[in-house]
Amino acid sequence: MVEFDQSTPDWTLAQENAPEGSRTYVSNILFDAPFSNVPIVHVGLSGFDIDQRDSARISVHAAAITSTGFDLRIQTWRNTRVYKVEVSWIALGQA
Repeated sequence: MVEFDQSTPDWTLAQENAPEGSRTYVSNILFDAPFSNVPIVHVGLSGFDIDQRDSARISVHAAAITSTGFDLRIQTWRNTRVYKVEVSWIALGQA
Protein backbone atom coordinates (compact mmCIF):
# COMPACT_ATOMS: atom_id res chain seq x y z
CA MET A 1 0.00 0.00 0.00
CA VAL A 2 1.13 3.54 -0.74
CA GLU A 3 -0.20 6.72 0.81
CA PHE A 4 -0.19 10.31 -0.45
CA ASP A 5 -1.46 13.47 1.23
CA GLN A 6 -1.10 17.23 1.35
CA SER A 7 2.50 16.92 2.59
CA THR A 8 3.45 15.03 -0.61
CA PRO A 9 5.43 17.29 -3.00
CA ASP A 10 3.38 18.45 -6.02
CA TRP A 11 0.07 17.29 -4.45
CA THR A 12 -2.60 19.47 -6.11
CA LEU A 13 -5.67 17.37 -5.39
CA ALA A 14 -6.64 19.46 -2.34
CA GLN A 15 -7.07 22.58 -4.50
CA GLU A 16 -10.60 23.65 -5.30
CA ASN A 17 -12.05 24.46 -8.73
CA ALA A 18 -9.17 23.68 -11.06
CA PRO A 19 -9.45 25.79 -14.23
CA GLU A 20 -9.05 22.74 -16.48
CA GLY A 21 -11.70 20.86 -14.49
CA SER A 22 -9.49 18.06 -13.19
CA ARG A 23 -6.29 17.52 -11.25
CA THR A 24 -3.96 14.54 -11.53
CA TYR A 25 -1.13 13.39 -9.29
CA VAL A 26 1.40 10.90 -10.72
CA SER A 27 3.85 8.82 -8.68
CA ASN A 28 6.40 6.46 -10.20
CA ILE A 29 6.26 3.11 -8.39
CA LEU A 30 9.33 0.87 -8.67
CA PHE A 31 9.12 -2.90 -8.14
CA ASP A 32 11.44 -4.46 -5.53
CA ALA A 33 12.89 -6.64 -8.32
CA PRO A 34 12.40 -6.34 -12.08
CA PHE A 35 10.12 -8.75 -13.92
CA SER A 36 11.36 -10.71 -16.95
CA ASN A 37 8.39 -9.33 -18.96
CA VAL A 38 5.93 -6.50 -18.42
CA PRO A 39 3.62 -7.64 -15.60
CA ILE A 40 -0.09 -7.11 -15.18
CA VAL A 41 -0.64 -4.39 -12.56
CA HIS A 42 -3.86 -3.99 -10.60
CA VAL A 43 -4.44 -0.92 -8.42
CA GLY A 44 -7.28 -0.23 -6.02
CA LEU A 45 -8.40 2.61 -3.81
CA SER A 46 -7.92 1.53 -0.17
CA GLY A 47 -8.90 4.74 1.57
CA PHE A 48 -9.29 8.47 1.18
CA ASP A 49 -9.97 11.70 3.04
CA ILE A 50 -11.92 14.42 1.28
CA ASP A 51 -13.47 17.66 2.43
CA GLN A 52 -16.81 16.97 4.13
CA ARG A 53 -18.59 19.40 1.81
CA ASP A 54 -17.48 17.67 -1.40
CA SER A 55 -18.66 14.71 -3.47
CA ALA A 56 -16.15 11.85 -3.60
CA ARG A 57 -14.65 12.00 -7.10
CA ILE A 58 -11.46 9.93 -7.26
CA SER A 59 -10.00 7.59 -9.84
CA VAL A 60 -6.78 5.57 -9.65
CA HIS A 61 -5.05 3.59 -12.37
CA ALA A 62 -1.69 2.25 -13.50
CA ALA A 63 -0.04 3.71 -16.61
CA ALA A 64 3.29 3.37 -18.42
CA ILE A 65 3.84 -0.14 -17.04
CA THR A 66 7.33 -1.58 -17.59
CA SER A 67 9.25 -4.54 -16.18
CA THR A 68 10.71 -2.25 -13.49
CA GLY A 69 7.69 -0.20 -12.39
CA PHE A 70 4.69 1.90 -13.37
CA ASP A 71 3.11 5.32 -12.98
CA LEU A 72 0.31 5.45 -10.44
CA ARG A 73 -2.19 8.10 -11.55
CA ILE A 74 -4.65 9.57 -9.04
CA GLN A 75 -7.25 11.97 -10.40
CA THR A 76 -10.09 14.10 -9.10
CA TRP A 77 -12.28 16.66 -10.81
CA ARG A 78 -14.68 19.54 -10.33
CA ASN A 79 -14.59 21.00 -6.83
CA THR A 80 -13.63 17.83 -4.92
CA ARG A 81 -10.77 18.44 -2.49
CA VAL A 82 -8.77 15.30 -1.72
CA TYR A 83 -6.55 15.52 1.36
CA LYS A 84 -5.28 11.94 1.47
CA VAL A 85 -5.38 8.80 -0.69
CA GLU A 86 -4.33 5.23 0.10
CA VAL A 87 -3.79 2.89 -2.85
CA SER A 88 -3.08 -0.84 -2.84
CA TRP A 89 -1.45 -2.47 -5.83
CA ILE A 90 -0.20 -5.84 -7.01
CA ALA A 91 1.97 -6.76 -10.00
CA LEU A 92 1.58 -10.25 -11.49
CA GLY A 93 4.17 -11.80 -13.77
CA GLN A 94 7.39 -13.81 -13.92
CA ALA A 95 10.37 -12.49 -11.99
